[in-house]
Amino acid sequence: MLKWIVPVKRREGVERESFVEFWRAIHAPHVANLAKPVRYCVTIFDSAGSLGGGAAADEMRYDGVAELTFRDFDHFSEAFHESKGGLRAIDGFANLTDPQTDGLFTTERSYVDEATADDAVKWVAFVKRGDSVSREDLFSAWRFGHSPRVAEAIGRSAGQCTRYTVSHADQGVDGGPWDGIASLWFANQAAAGRPLPATEPGDPFPALTDGGATVILQGREHVIVA
Repeated sequence: MLKWIVPVKRREGVERESFVEFWRAIHAPHVANLAKPVRYCVTIFDSAGSLGGGAAADEMRYDGVAELTFRDFDHFSEAFHESKGGLRAIDGFANLTDPQTDGLFTTERSYVDEATADDAVKWVAFVKRGDSVSREDLFSAWRFGHSPRVAEAIGRSAGQCTRYTVSHADQGVDGGPWDGIASLWFANQAAAGRPLPATEPGDPFPALTDGGATVILQGREHVIVA
């Protein structure tokens, strides 16, 4: 499967509440109808995430993120055939957003997948590798070193966190500021504000990332196509 992740920032002067309503009620259904993704969700951010510590972003870099899953690149290309035009432009949504250059073509891997409440808080970390670190080394440490540790810690959290996925930008397109994202779903706002249990020592992943560039945002997910 191919997962396309598109962070979105509204243009300066566009009022947030009307922007969010337009995105959810008008633009998202248009995209679902034309692109016909396997799965499609929109997450609206409301604050920088902290997990009980200092937030990794002082301001809201994005207002939300769209995540669309396609069978493969052929399916994606069909969705964006010239006859359909630009999906962001079909209803005027492009006029409300900054030009988008931060999209990622990724492979998603799920590590924890329990039942998630409709009002769960979703925490999204946009990850960038450190200088001189290859994507291959980053993905290996992330997949085999870090993610199993996080999943194990979640298992000890007594229901605090119900879902954990990681999307690596490993689909052959090396562009944009991010190498992948990690997403966690928490039972409620109070749960999202508490640190997870400590992970096992020896994690090789943090040393390979540019921690200062990491952007952590939290909000709520709206599933458009399940």
